[in-house]
Amino acid sequence: MAVRARNLLSKSIVAAVLALSVLLTGCATVSTLESDVLSFSSVPASTQAGPFTFERLPSQYQNPNQTLAFEQMAQAALEKRGFTRNDASAQYSVQVSAVTSNAVLVYPDPFFGRFAATPFGRSRHWHGRVFYAPPWPDSTVHVSRVRLEIRDLRAGTVVYESTATNEQSWFDGEKMFPAMFEAALADFPSPPNGVRKVIVILPGD
Repeated sequence: MAVRARNLLSKSIVAAVLALSVLLTGCATVSTLESDVLSFSSVPASTQAGPFTFERLPSQYQNPNQTLAFEQMAQAALEKRGFTRNDASAQYSVQVSAVTSNAVLVYPDPFFGRFAATPFGRSRHWHGRVFYAPPWPDSTVHVSRVRLEIRDLRAGTVVYESTATNEQSWFDGEKMFPAMFEAALADFPSPPNGVRKVIVILPGD
């Protein structure tokens, strides 16, 4: 029985190492990015894109270089939807933001019973026997979010707001944020209700 338990433990550790390797190398092979998008619109489906300018919150002037970088990423996505940058004669103003935070993803222990860690490692309970092994590995995920608001300058009202969220084991803001802004605008001006999955092709290296 002890030999069987050791064999099962070895297989589980190998599987965990392989899974972790896939996560660590994912950014080298990924070609698309999937985001959870939630959008709201107050204009009819016949609404047309038009000239726009960017609008900044007071806090965004504290880091103007970062804000400018996000605006440039969003501008590429806006232009794909038919908007044109025209600060002198804009019909719309657009406010954008982007942020990333880290979260620890705790994997469930594959063994029955989870006991406190000891100097010999975490104890495992397997068919009535207790043995010790290294803790099951956890992983860090990057939670990224972009948001944009489109305001009709003539009416003075927000006509479209959208948020795109993504969770990945890797992070590359130069690739991810432009794709997420594109995802946030994917259904302008008539988004469906609720959260939806939007997949965007990432640029090649």
